[in-house]
This record gives sequence, structure tokens and C-alpha cells, in this order.
Amino acid sequence: MTTKRNSIKICLVGAAALLSTFFCRDTAAQNVLASFNYTNGLYTYAGLILNGATLYGTTIAGGASNWGTVFSLPAGGGAVTTLASFSFTNGAYPDAGLILSGATLYGTTEAGGASNWGTVFSIPAGGGPVTTLASFNGTNGAYPYAGLILSGSTLYGTTEEGGTSNLGTVFSIPIGGGSVTTLASFTGTNGAYPYDGLILSGSTLYGTAWEGGDFGYGTVFSIPVGGGPLTALASFNHTNGAYPSAGLLLSGSTLYGTTYYGGAYGGVYGYGTVFSIPVGGGPVTTLVSFNGTNGEGPAAGVILSRSTLYGTTVYGGENGYQPYAFGTGYGTVFAIPVGGGTVTTLASFNGTNGEWPLAGLSLSGSTLYGTTEEGGAYGDGTAFSLSSTVPIPLNIQLNGASVILSWNDPASLFSLQSAPTLTGQFTNIPGATSPYTISIPGAQRFFQLIGN
Repeated sequence: MTTKRNSIKICLVGAAALLSTFFCRDTAAQNVLASFNYTNGLYTYAGLILNGATLYGTTIAGGASNWGTVFSLPAGGGAVTTLASFSFTNGAYPDAGLILSGATLYGTTEAGGASNWGTVFSIPAGGGPVTTLASFNGTNGAYPYAGLILSGSTLYGTTEEGGTSNLGTVFSIPIGGGSVTTLASFTGTNGAYPYDGLILSGSTLYGTAWEGGDFGYGTVFSIPVGGGPLTALASFNHTNGAYPSAGLLLSGSTLYGTTYYGGAYGGVYGYGTVFSIPVGGGPVTTLVSFNGTNGEGPAAGVILSRSTLYGTTVYGGENGYQPYAFGTGYGTVFAIPVGGGTVTTLASFNGTNGEWPLAGLSLSGSTLYGTTEEGGAYGDGTAFSLSSTVPIPLNIQLNGASVILSWNDPASLFSLQSAPTLTGQFTNIPGATSPYTISIPGAQRFFQLIGN
């Protein structure tokens, strides 16, 4: 596995103590796996899925007819293969990502189809003709901005508009195609305009709605998988977040997600939040509020690995961000502890390596994969990879002839090691937990945390 380490050099000179700190990270550099060039696709709004050594995704435009594409590329980077180009008749503008079942990819297009209200489609994973499984007509939904989930032989999703009140729907269709079943229509009270997809736990579907609820800033909702009442589990009030555009993550009995606006920073708009709520509903817990420098506008959801949540923000970061100017900066990849805390910026985009990551991440081993809407060699978007390594600060405090080492590792994912020289052999210190006090043997000693 990729190790996660921080090293501290401690030098004792006579009666005086000179302490120098070195933070050593094994984080791999961000890699641009591919740049889109209009011919092979334009503007990647959606994330990637990984199957074996191949990544799959969609572009909202470009391709043979400029109505968008489905593509694949090697996970290690290389040429983009256009698996399908949309023609409007079979769909247009695939905003969302894909799911793979067997040898078939499934997805949605926001527009096109029989009535220009969008489609559900399938294509062979190796490329081939697009099969339109369903076309929306307004009454059964309109503009499916989000992707799909599959349970058994049924596909489930949301439409941004349409339905009884024209505020969006939750729907299902057979995996082989057929009639759209409207499981619920949003009313405003229980939410409005769901931008992202669903997750399924047991017999219940969960998702978010961009607007509606008690304060008009959006909701987290649930609905029985077979259809029925649509329940608002939480309403956002701007202070705890506003306008959730992303789907949810379920871990144990807790739902996790993001809001595009709201939170403690950014004034009337707010730079966005990461939140959690109990799966059965209850108060919203704000795990972090973005401040612009560490990101602004998380449009996508989060993923969880061990005790760390990972995600992207569309704006903010180290490059191009201007305080109090909304929508500046090229975006970030971030990590935060699952219980909340400090945001770690794993990458800030700079245009050359991509800009404006609208989509979320996928994780394989210690590598994160994602896309940016624009930027790259041609300005038309990128696919990228990045190590998921998160540095753990190792703190030091001098205490006479000893030092006290402390670090935050509640899940015991790291071991403390020491060595007599920086290039020497580091060995585990048995039973070392934070805080750890040790006498300094000799003139110097080096310490590091390493992933178990």
C-alpha cells in the first residue's frame, strides 16, 4: 500500500535544543490521464467508473454530432476511445456518469429522445449503437440530470423537472427498457429539482433535492423503493448548508453529502459544506464549511475510505481564488475526517491540469480518479488521477531531555517509527500511542508515522 508518513528531525546541541521539522509526504503527483479535444468529447460534467484497467465516462457535448459522447480510456492514461456519439434522436447532453452491469453501460441524457425531455440509454461496454430504453415526456419526468442505480432488474433515477408539480420525479424502468414508472413527484414541501441520483439501502431510496423544504434551501429525502410517500428527512437553512446538488453516501446509520452553497463562510451565498444526518432523519451536522482558500462550491458528493471522506469543489483553491469574489479559482480535491474537522487540500487545479471539477471521485487502491469540466491541453476538460494519501501532522513538544510526540489517529491506522539518521532504517516503536514521551538517545533522532 502507499504509506502515509510525516518525519520530524530532532537535534540536541550541547545544553541547547534545536528542533527542525520535516513533513515528508508520499503523495503521488496529480496526473492528467487525458485531455478532451472536442472530437473525442467536450466538457466532462460526470465522474468516472473503473472496470479492470479501463475507465468509462461521458462528455456533455462534442463527438460526431456535438450532442455528447460515451468514452473509455486506460486507467493509467492514454488515448480516449469514443464508444458512442449521441445524435439527439437517441439522446443529447449526458450530464451524468455511467453504471456497468455485465458487458453493458447504462446512463441518462438530459435532453433528446422522442419528446426532447431526455432519455435512459444503454450501450455495449466495448462500444456500439446506443439503445434508448426510455424517453421522458414531461408527465413522467423531464430532464434527467442524474445517473442511475440498478437493483435486480430495475433501474432507478431522478428527473430534474416534470411530474405532477413540474418539480421533478423519482422513477424506475426495467433494465431491458419499457415504460417509465413514476415512484414520486416532488411538491416543494418535500423538495424540488433533484439534481443527483439515488442510493438504495434495504427497501428505501435516499437522495437530495436542490430546493424546497422548510426553508427553501433544499432537502434530504427518502422514498420506499416500490414508490410511496416522499419524506423530507432534513431541510437546509443556509447556516447548515444550502442547495445540495449531489447524491449521498451511506455508512452505518449515517448519511453524508455536500451542499453547493451555505455554511459559515462566504456571506450571503456561502462557500458550501460537507454534512451528515442520521439515516432515519434528524438534525443536520455540518462537518466542515469551505472558506474559499480550501475550496468553494462542492457540486459532487463524497466517497469514504477508512476514516476519511474525499471530494471535489468546483472553485476555490490555491490558483486564481479571490476572496469575496464568488466563482473564482479552478477548484480542488479535498479530504476531511469522517467525523468532521480540518479540510486537507490534496490538489488545486491550475487550468493546465484541469479546471472546475463538477463531478465526484472514484477510488481504486490508493488512487483517486476524476474529471474536470474544462482545462487541460485543449481547454475542453480532463480526466485525472491522484493519490489518496492524506498527511497526518506529527506534533512535537520539548520536555527537558525528552520529547512528547502527538498525532490524531483515532482509528489506529498508523504506527510510530524511529531511526538514528534520516536515511537510516526506520523501525516501529512497539505500543506507541499518542501522546508518546521518549528520551532522546544520542545527538539526534528521527520519527515518522507510517500507514499500517
